[in-house]
Amino acid sequence: MATDGIINKEDKKPFVLQTSLDDFYVAYQINAFTNHSHKMASIYSQLHQNIQDKFNEAGVEIMSPHYRASRDGNMTTVPASYLGKDYQAPAFNVKLNREENEK
Repeated sequence: MATDGIINKEDKKPFVLQTSLDDFYVAYQINAFTNHSHKMASIYSQLHQNIQDKFNEAGVEIMSPHYRASRDGNMTTVPASYLGKDYQAPAFNVKLNREENEK
């Protein structure tokens, strides 16, 4: 298991619950067992870092409803160290509807 201190036995496997479907995002709860309650802060920190790393490795951006991005020309929020050497942000495209502009 990627996070030290989390138990991964048949009767105590980590699991995820979807806790709500909000206006701009889905809320999830990660549940795991440990025998090291005195290390909870460290375990949470490592778990959160591992989640970010795994999403970045998969090329998935973790966004919040407070982050605003245009997906047409903006650089991805995935750290550069996870992108291919030849990655380039896509060009910004603008399309004009000529009929509407001629009115």
